[in-house]
Amino acid sequence: MRFLNSTLHGYIDYAAALALIIAPFFFLPASAPAIATWLSVAAGSALIVYSLITDYSASVRRAIPFPVHLAIDLTAGLAFVLAPLALGFEGLTQLYYQVMGGAIILVVLVSSPRTTREEKLPGHPVEVA
Repeated sequence: MRFLNSTLHGYIDYAAALALIIAPFFFLPASAPAIATWLSVAAGSALIVYSLITDYSASVRRAIPFPVHLAIDLTAGLAFVLAPLALGFEGLTQLYYQVMGGAIILVVLVSSPRTTREEKLPGHPVEVA
């Protein structure tokens, strides 16, 4: 069920970006590879950038269509889930990446691909299911 509209998704994007930037410094063990920390920081920074230029109400410039934004989010979520396998993360570092990736994927799965503006236009019925 896709109940999250683009406006709420936008607010979640900025909160998630801040979490991706700050959380590794609190939740990753000191023994975690440096790439584990900086990959999360880079992903959060990238999320801010492409959120700022997505076609939704939480942006400053509407250059990227919202469905493309959702595809980027999904790709990032899958990359986070697969990162432990590709980069050899174990223990808490593996758990961090799988939880963050799973959360990103979940937000994409419950987000309506229509922008809030499209939902209000005639001829664009609001999705019920």
